Amino acid sequence: MLRRHPLPFLGLAVMAMALAQLGPVLELAARVGPSLLIQPIFGFAGLLPLEMYFIPRMQAQLDAELRDAPGNPARSWREVFEGRWLRAFLLRLGLSVAIGLGLLCFLIPGILVLTLFGWAPLRVLLRGDAPVPALRWSQTAMARQWPRIVQAVLAMLLVALVYQIAAGWALDRLLPAVDPEVGPGALLRLKHPAFWIFNLLGGALNLWLSCSLLALYHRLEAATAAPAP
Repeated sequence: MLRRHPLPFLGLAVMAMALAQLGPVLELAARVGPSLLIQPIFGFAGLLPLEMYFIPRMQAQLDAELRDAPGNPARSWREVFEGRWLRAFLLRLGLSVAIGLGLLCFLIPGILVLTLFGWAPLRVLLRGDAPVPALRWSQTAMARQWPRIVQAVLAMLLVALVYQIAAGWALDRLLPAVDPEVGPGALLRLKHPAFWIFNLLGGALNLWLSCSLLALYHRLEAATAAPAP
């Protein structure tokens, strides 16, 4: 999938790098000190346009080109996407809150919500289902196919974990000594080229994960359409 449009994907990776650097800019504008609690909040705010619009748009385009399904036809995928992206994002945001609360409370409920209903936002975005039918479809599909899906997702997460470990190891050796309780300051994260490089690589990894999840969704959709064994 990434090879279909290499230049736009490279542009998205560069955009991810630039948006990731908005986090330190927001910290400086808010005049807050270094904090391991504040950094993820501002980092999420900086990446919000990418996660909210540009990556779903990429997934909608690829789905239309590869499947040309009635719910997302190749000839009009742009108009279809513009009518659905906000609804799909709000459903994804609501699921993220439910998953986060479940993980904080008892861990297992959060994992169950993610496993059973995690495909609902893609279903809304790509096939036009309403939120409740999309949640039901995700639950029914995962009830039949969850062992294979979980194995594939764990393999993707392993790739992301290896990257995070390698990036953390490299940053520990490239950066000057900082307080581990607060992390590197905003100015350091803005000026040091290592952060720009790893944000670019992280953006490319995010695009790869998004395409991998789309390919997995296509497999799940095909398996669900087949007769039950």
